Amino acid sequence: MLREPLAIPLRDARSPMVLAIDIGTSGLRVFLFDGRARPIAHCIAHADRPLRISADGEATVDADERVRAACATIDVVLAKAGRRASEIAAVAVSTFWHSLMGVDAAGRPTTRVLTWADTRARGPAAALRREVDPIATHARTGCVLHASYLPAKLRWLREHDPDAYARTRWWMSLGEYLYLRLLGARRAGHGMASATGLYDQRLRRWDRPLLSHLVVGEETLSPIDDAPLGGLLPAYVRRWPALANAKWVPAIGDGACSNVGAGAIGRDTAALFLGTSAAMRVVYPSSDPPVVPGGWTYRLDASRIVAGGALSSGGNVLGWVARAFPQVDVVRALRGAPAVGPLIALPLLAGDRSPTWNDAARAAVAGIGLGTTAEDIARAMVEGVAYRALRLWEVTSGAMPGIDRLIATGGTLLALPWLMQLFADAIDRPLLMSLAGEGSARGAAIAALERIGALDDITAVRSPIGRAFRPRAAAHARLRAGTERQRLLEEALAPLMS
Repeated sequence: MLREPLAIPLRDARSPMVLAIDIGTSGLRVFLFDGRARPIAHCIAHADRPLRISADGEATVDADERVRAACATIDVVLAKAGRRASEIAAVAVSTFWHSLMGVDAAGRPTTRVLTWADTRARGPAAALRREVDPIATHARTGCVLHASYLPAKLRWLREHDPDAYARTRWWMSLGEYLYLRLLGARRAGHGMASATGLYDQRLRRWDRPLLSHLVVGEETLSPIDDAPLGGLLPAYVRRWPALANAKWVPAIGDGACSNVGAGAIGRDTAALFLGTSAAMRVVYPSSDPPVVPGGWTYRLDASRIVAGGALSSGGNVLGWVARAFPQVDVVRALRGAPAVGPLIALPLLAGDRSPTWNDAARAAVAGIGLGTTAEDIARAMVEGVAYRALRLWEVTSGAMPGIDRLIATGGTLLALPWLMQLFADAIDRPLLMSLAGEGSARGAAIAALERIGALDDITAVRSPIGRAFRPRAAAHARLRAGTERQRLLEEALAPLMS
């Protein structure tokens, strides 16, 4: 069973405290952390709400519903904190990267929030790859021209919802909208801006050549600054008097926060994350952002790089397997003999990111015969994710050689030791289990403590590490062969998925 970090009693908490809001694609959670980034016992609240999805690739959330949920969960945590809530010095927000929504002149949404998983912009992404130099764009922005990112999403909204596009005065992420509603201010941290595909990684500002091509004014995007904000709007000061003087750190991408929370900081350490999706990231200080072929370069803040790659396949594949084959015990299937016959799966249920960035890709299973069982297919789909993890390692370590520690994080991965062993076997590297718990929220709290001067550096906080899952040679050889077969299947199907 996963061990959570010690939650300290409220009476023993040390000031300053940080309220951390973790906004995910399917819900949000709010925590209270002390000055050593330890969660305060019982000061937790959550609100779950699924994505709205459709057959055409929609994956969106309602912005106002998420703001209401955030406010309600803040209410709960402050009530649980009681008088000690007045010791909250900062509010931190971790939220998913690559979201986009429009806001009108009155500050109200003109669109739903398009998440990273929304693939409806794959046509505009393909058009942009023909219109501008994709290699030069990747080198400047750190992002490929893909449906996940804002350039394609903006083009799609202009073409498919021209009325909403015309009514939009500002474009922003969900985290920025939360701050607009609570503080009345537009602000994008470097970390959030850096993952839009509209940010120049070297100049650390909005990418003017791409904005010009899209005919999007820079004034329609939020000012970029990592400095904390103050000054809740009067209605929220009355609602939360304990937060009247707190500093609100601009929202940070959940991936960067996950590394910080797990202690995966430094040029020689990578984090392997698995939640709904999956990613491998390295966070380190640098003024020289790398170009990662097949991957991306973002930021934690103005001075720290986040580089690696991401998969659109992760826990969502496990969820699909559970729904499609409820009678199958996946753990037993993986422990059994290899799947019958030459079965191989592409688990690309939500398209692909690293390394192919084929946003039109879809899942496929090949080699099904009369003897194939539901267990065989379930096993092939899950092992298919492990194959993608190996390719993710190749992308990350190829661009940044010298990584010698690999830390496992993310709720789905940490809850499934058998999956950590599978990934260690595939990657052929020891995989260290993070025991920090609540990685993204904790990372946001650590970053906030540094921003308000309560920490000298984010590395000053200890992040406990647990069991090491060591690769097994025979299992790696089989998974390596499976990865090559999956690659051949993907290449064969590529003309049908474009």
